[in-house]
Amino acid sequence: MATINLGNIRFNWCGEYNSSTTYTKDDVVGFDGSAFIAKKTVKNINPNNNEFWDLMIAGAEKPYIVGEQKLIAFRASELPHGWYFRNGDNYLLNSPQGRALNSLSANYKEDHKITIKVINGQQHINVPTAFSADGRGYFERSVDGSKRQVGNIENDAIRNIWGKLYNVMQWRGTAGAGAFHVGEPSTNGSGLNNRKGNAVTHPNDSDFPERTITFDASRVVQVTANDTRPLNIGMTPVIYLGV
Repeated sequence: MATINLGNIRFNWCGEYNSSTTYTKDDVVGFDGSAFIAKKTVKNINPNNNEFWDLMIAGAEKPYIVGEQKLIAFRASELPHGWYFRNGDNYLLNSPQGRALNSLSANYKEDHKITIKVINGQQHINVPTAFSADGRGYFERSVDGSKRQVGNIENDAIRNIWGKLYNVMQWRGTAGAGAFHVGEPSTNGSGLNNRKGNAVTHPNDSDFPERTITFDASRVVQVTANDTRPLNIGMTPVIYLGV
């Protein structure tokens, strides 16, 4: 049986796999929770390719993937390793965070408005934001197969509340306010200016034409919907970058 002198074997631990790094034979990297060893010089070919890499130590599967977003019960200043506050912050493109963000698919970056921009002469890339321009957090809901798709933003809404009253006296030339809408004067009201009995009237017959009054919440609420919002509790919106 052949013998191997383990003292002649030299492994070079290179940390987590980086697609921009050139690795040579016997370089060892971490990737998806496992360790892989390079079989020959390789760059920008991840360790799943067994032409260039051998599995050295199989590890446990990582519980999260880069780009996963969620709400987490930690303050932004106390987040676990690998998680980042989803507040639109910019990171240098060549930083670990920047490389992780830039590795996400083009669709993902478009859906979540992740862009590369130049700040003080250097390229940066941003994490997504979970906040609207006025500082309110978004209520995250599943896609609905039509208008609500990944990354689409809908305005706030309440369930519409609607009602109507008929033949109400309204002083000529005045209108409803807020959620109330005044219809056209009635031409067949009771004719309150005729005190001895009902009569057919016309809009110009009286200073008190009878009108339909409609209450419609959508007149003062930007958007209405078929539901109302639940009670809220504060959580920190985060994204997993794994670095």
